[in-house]
Order: sequence, then structure tokens, then C-alpha cells
Amino acid sequence: MSQAEIDQLLQAISEGEGDPPEFEGPVRPYDFRTANRFTKEQIRAVNIVFKNFGRLLSNYFMGTLRASCDAEVLSIEEMSFNEFNNSVPSPVIIGIVNATPFTGPTILELTKEISYSIINRVLGGTKEVSTENRQFTEIELAIMERVLWQMLKYLDEAWSKMMEVSSDLEKLETSMQFAQIVDINETVLTVTLNITIGNESGLMGVCLPHQALEPFMKRLNTKMVYSGRINHAAGAQPEKLKSAIVNTKIVLTSAFNPTTASVRDIMSLREGDVIQLAHKVAEPVIVKYQQIPKYLASVGKYKNHLAVKLLDVIKGEDNGEFIPS
Repeated sequence: MSQAEIDQLLQAISEGEGDPPEFEGPVRPYDFRTANRFTKEQIRAVNIVFKNFGRLLSNYFMGTLRASCDAEVLSIEEMSFNEFNNSVPSPVIIGIVNATPFTGPTILELTKEISYSIINRVLGGTKEVSTENRQFTEIELAIMERVLWQMLKYLDEAWSKMMEVSSDLEKLETSMQFAQIVDINETVLTVTLNITIGNESGLMGVCLPHQALEPFMKRLNTKMVYSGRINHAAGAQPEKLKSAIVNTKIVLTSAFNPTTASVRDIMSLREGDVIQLAHKVAEPVIVKYQQIPKYLASVGKYKNHLAVKLLDVIKGEDNGEFIPS
């Protein structure tokens, strides 16, 4: 209905004159059990999070599997958990994930095509493996469990600009009949990513139940992603940041001027030999921190310990020569 039609209807009802106007157009039944619970803004924010996750995942697989990899978001859909359950094939790798501070478990699933590709390359193979009519072995499940643990670290990193998330893999399953985490009519957000490893590709799905995200819906917006939440937190505590910098330990070193010697001289050195240095007794040594020249100092002893006494500060460089203050 347009705004004009709404105004006309309200006016007719308030005046009590005549019958309400009739409107032409198709009538679609509305099912309140499957009402949309995620706004477009929230879906856009989740899309940004998982695009970042796909980039991190691509880098991880390239380094681990030694092959060209790509992970991109194909779709983000709102559906009932029953629809998601029916769309998952079998066998499949299903990780039940408990993520803090979410108020319920989530699901991360990998199709058998991409799972066997990962397993094959982890074990040193490079060719495509036949996946027909074959269940996962215990060894293969153990390998995928370790891979999922690492993937969850990158998922937490992808969430970090919006909220601090810490994920824990509760269990691993190969069938959705053992992975019913919410009521079948519960609304979920399903993120589907296409993962390509070499010449092989497969799908990864992430199921985010509405009830798990509900307390944090206000954080699901693009402003939280682009504003840099962590940077604001650091700026809000300057004293803490200053204290951390002041108490940071650094390495100080001091050395005499370099002395040259032949390989023959070095090979013939024995205990008790004296090495003549190219450094005058009255010439100060240079004190460095983290290999950066900072002070001029003299060498001596303090309470029976070798020590240096700071004489001047080195403020800059001019044609390779240090300029004392």
C-alpha cells in the first residue's frame, strides 16, 4: 500500500462514512512464525565480517596447504533452522561452536569435497580424491578438528572490529541429525562461502541462530566495523597506554670502535693473548638502544662491576657522523 492509500483508509475509518476502499493487487499470506528478524543493516555488517574472514582464511590455507586458495562469500540468507538442516548433505564436517559472548551454539560446516581436498593436501597429496560413498575415518576427523580450531581463531579475528569473540569447538559431527542446536522453527542466518583450493572447490556454511545473536543486535551495524572499536577503547585509556610504554624493557649495548684483524690472527689466538683495540682510552664509547646510537659514555667500574657513565646525548646524524648535543 502506498502512503496515499493508507491515509485514505485511516480517514474513512475515522469519519465512519462508507465502506473502506478496496485495493487491487495480489494478497500474500504472512507467516508470523518465520518473520524476518535480521535487518538489512545487520546482514550487511555480517557480510563485512565474513568477507574479512574469507580473506584471512585464504591466507591461512595458502600457507598451510602450499596451494593457491580463495574464499569468498556467496550468499547470506535468513531462514528457519529446519530449512538449513534439510540443505546440509551427508556426510559432512560439522563443528558445533560455543562462542563467547553469544548466548547459544553456532554451526560451522564444510562439504565433503573441500574437506577431502584439505585432508589430502595436509597429508602431502596434490591430486583430486574421489569422495563418492565414503565416510570420514577417525584420522581424517582428527585432522579436520585441528583445521577447524585454527579456522575459529581467524573467525574471532574477523569479529574483533565489532565485538570481542572467543570461540571454542565443542564437538565434531558428520551428520545434521546430531547437530540440532535450536528449535526447528528458530530463525537463523546462514552464511555460505565458496572455498577454492587449487583446481578443487567446495562450500562452507556458518549457521548463526537469532537467539544466540539477539542480545548483541545493536552491535551488528556497519558503523561499528568502520569506526574501529578497538582504537576507541585504546584512546579512552591514555594513562594505561602511557604506563605500558614507560615500563617496556629495552636492550642497551655499548661497544668500542671496531678493530680489524686477519683470519690468520684470529685462528692463532690463545688464552692470555692481548688484542690491541682501535679505541683510545680517553675516547667515549657509544651507547645504543635497539641498535640505535643514543648516548656517549665513558667506561669504568661501579661497586666492582663494569659500568658506563653517560656523558652526552646523541641528537642526530650528519653524513654518517654523530652530532653530540
